[in-house]
Amino acid sequence: MFRMPEKITYALPELIGNTELFVGRKKEFDFFLGEWYDRLIGNIARSQAIVARRKKGKTAFLQRLFNILWSCPDTGVIPFYFSVREMKTTLAEFSKSFFATFTNHYLSFLEKNVEYLQNPYSFELLDRLIEKVPELSRHYESIKRYKAENEWGLMWEVASRAPSEIAVTQKIKIVQILEEFQNLNEYVFDYRGQKIDSLSGTYLDLAEKREAPLIISGSEVHGLLEIVRKLTARFEENVLENLPEEEAKEAIWKYAEIYRTKIDNAGVDKLWNLTRGDPLYIYALFSSYHNAKKDYDREDNVIEVYTQEIKSGLIFKTWGEYLAGVFLEANERDAKRIMLYLFQAGKERTRARIIKDLKLDITDSELKTKLQKLIKADLISYGSTASRYVIAKDKTYELLFRRLFQKEIDNSVPDIRKELSREMGGNAAL
Repeated sequence: MFRMPEKITYALPELIGNTELFVGRKKEFDFFLGEWYDRLIGNIARSQAIVARRKKGKTAFLQRLFNILWSCPDTGVIPFYFSVREMKTTLAEFSKSFFATFTNHYLSFLEKNVEYLQNPYSFELLDRLIEKVPELSRHYESIKRYKAENEWGLMWEVASRAPSEIAVTQKIKIVQILEEFQNLNEYVFDYRGQKIDSLSGTYLDLAEKREAPLIISGSEVHGLLEIVRKLTARFEENVLENLPEEEAKEAIWKYAEIYRTKIDNAGVDKLWNLTRGDPLYIYALFSSYHNAKKDYDREDNVIEVYTQEIKSGLIFKTWGEYLAGVFLEANERDAKRIMLYLFQAGKERTRARIIKDLKLDITDSELKTKLQKLIKADLISYGSTASRYVIAKDKTYELLFRRLFQKEIDNSVPDIRKELSREMGGNAAL
């Protein structure tokens, strides 16, 4: 049974910044530090894939999980955190980076020295560290030798297997937390300059290593799921949802305190109705440049700030610019109409129903292709079956989409302020 540390050491700097801003995720911690942890110790834990749309708090949760595990030196469970960057790199450089990060994290836990996490040694400087971890010296020397021989594939073979092999030989457990996992197949290139779009296949067997299971995540849901499902049930899917009401309201109070914004119980209820516990929306409301009046007791202030966020702030930059980019690159005929239709339907629809209601002059096969492109772009989702489609209820996402595209679809524009007030259950004078 896992015991929470009396004090968490924030050895790995968390992107959330002020660590007090992290609130909730009881359900997720209960699983990963409860049943999954017990399975880990019992050598039967399955690797996990955390699935969530953008800005749901995956990184905040995983970095906090890392720091909790790191703060428990007597468990024999060593956390290793690695984020696959959205930047082109060679397999050789990627292998070096992966192994160097693992070495720094491994030694940091053993020595309880945060320096290795906050100012890590590069691969080229590992000579200064490797004598402290002789169990890694064979791996290190092998990677250096293969590098000199330009055997990039063998470099990655050694680097990727190091965590599980060390866990076995040292009779410990290593939890590998790999973020932006879908980038493995997009940004790593071979010596000919060709993308290695099957690199995730490395984990066909490594994901089964019970001594060093993985927790992977990614900001592109369908890209991640496409990889996970190709790995034939090696990963158990775990959905990270919005914060439940109690946790969301706790987060709203906490953000109001830290951002010095006035709010009362009625205001908290209204922000819950508006954001439905989406971490991005809560954060955007309080951190916004437009939150100058610092008073969310007044509904009109909330509406003013949220309207600006939808038009040009963090919410727009997260969703609006992405939406605009998707349709600029692939301006599929009828795609925007289909999305507006699904927003307005508020429930799943079959392809046959979509063709009928929108009077589309296309075949079922053509529509299926269009819908698959929208799914791949993470704009819509499958419904209860693969032939049914839906957009989950999210008033902010809907308003942002309609503001950008509704006029060109049906020559009307949404009254954002009025709809926000209605969503909050208020009667602001607009």
